[in-house]
Formats: sequence, structure tokens, C-alpha cells
Amino acid sequence: MLSLNNVIVLNLSLVLTHQVDAAFWREWEMFGLPGGIQLFNALNVVIFLVVLSCFVTVIQRRSNGFRCSLIIALLCASVLPIHAAFALSGFTQFHLPFSVFLIGATFATSIVQVALTFRARHEFGGA
Repeated sequence: MLSLNNVIVLNLSLVLTHQVDAAFWREWEMFGLPGGIQLFNALNVVIFLVVLSCFVTVIQRRSNGFRCSLIIALLCASVLPIHAAFALSGFTQFHLPFSVFLIGATFATSIVQVALTFRARHEFGGA
């Protein structure tokens, strides 16, 4: 049986691996970020801090863990529409099979995560 914690670990593993892939593809150029890899890395530190802090609240089943799990799922799921928009705009990055797999798997895992989050909402006290 899938547990919410295990699905979030999978989702975070997929999205963090995607961010490694994003550095290879120079994603900051696709977003038009000034500062290149430096700003890209700084933003990733902030995003990882938020996401991992949210995961702690889920693991501990704090009252805001329900909302935090949904935030994690939303952030992870956003990878697919963002990269679909890039592809429709003519960008050719992220075309390798494993890059495509990471993007699709993160979205699919996010859907499972949302379902499990709602199933576990009673575990979060105030949810």
C-alpha cells in the first residue's frame, strides 16, 4: 500500500532530479533569469528549503501538514505545464527520454500525492 510519506519522497526525488537535469539544460536561460546559474542555484536553495520544510510538517502530521502536502504536489505538478509551454514556444531542451520521463512522472506522482493527501486529511488534526 502506498503511504503519503513514501509518495512525497518519490515526488521530491523526481523533482530534485529534474532540477539537476534543468541545470544541464540551462533552464535559467529558458526563464530569462538574469544572473545565470548563480541566481538559478539561489532560487533552488529557497525552493528546496520551502519544500523540505513542508515535508517535515507532513511527516510530523502537524495541522498545516495537509496544506503543505498540497503545496508540494502543486509545485511538483507545475513542472509539466511549464515545460509543455516551453516546448510549444519552440524550446528544444528536455527532449531526452529520461528528461521527459522525469517531467511526466513528477506530474503523475503529484496526482497520486493529492489523492493520498485527501485520504489522510484526518491525520492532520485541523485539516
